[in-house]
Amino acid sequence: MGLAQLAERLVVVQEVAGSTPVAHPTEIGSRAGFHKGRTGYPVRPFVFNRATALDEGNTEMTVLPVTIWGEPVLHRRASEVEVFDDELRTLIADMFETNDAANGVGLAAPQIGVGKRLFVYKYANDDDVPEQGVVVNPVLTLSKVSGALPDPDEHVEGCLSFPGEYYPLQRAEWTRVQGFDGDGNPLDFEATGWFARILQHEFDHLDGKLYVNRLVDRYSKKALKQAKRNGWGVPGLTWMPGVDPDPFGH
Repeated sequence: MGLAQLAERLVVVQEVAGSTPVAHPTEIGSRAGFHKGRTGYPVRPFVFNRATALDEGNTEMTVLPVTIWGEPVLHRRASEVEVFDDELRTLIADMFETNDAANGVGLAAPQIGVGKRLFVYKYANDDDVPEQGVVVNPVLTLSKVSGALPDPDEHVEGCLSFPGEYYPLQRAEWTRVQGFDGDGNPLDFEATGWFARILQHEFDHLDGKLYVNRLVDRYSKKALKQAKRNGWGVPGLTWMPGVDPDPFGH
């Protein structure tokens, strides 16, 4: 099965995130069921079908909808990339474009509905690593994570798939990243501070975890209550960078 087939977007009709979904193909371009989220920005059913777009010869970079908490692809482990080809490079280009439109510092493939192990990042760093890049099939080695409570001012994270919310979380201050670029060339670099935090955050997505899954109890309860108030936790919800209001107010 090729990447285009694996990446074909589905509207999932199984309500329990993380379980085996029952699904049916979507139609590209549909905007049915548009509604307002409780945080004041639009929430959309996920409608992009990558395989159809590629078959129709659309090779330009595309801004894609970002999946929201409750979409099953966000809550299960992504599979390894096995083929480095033009389809993969098109996916990477679309991820860069979507991340830019969302004013993000990173974006993992599951966040656009693709259950593959890759993420992109864009962050000016002090580690002599290119400001923008992609890591395919990453492996992370971490320094010890502090057992102290996270500082609510210094350790705050947000996530494009848990849009508009911020919560504090402890992360390792150093990480070594190994993997491949979009052409299959090996990568091996180190990151510190916030750059290390970003890479850990995106890597978590590939294992079916959002940062809110790692929060200490007091913040975890707040996050789950917020998700319930926003009507999240069910499949099919997205927001569209560059079209919908920026949930983080950039």
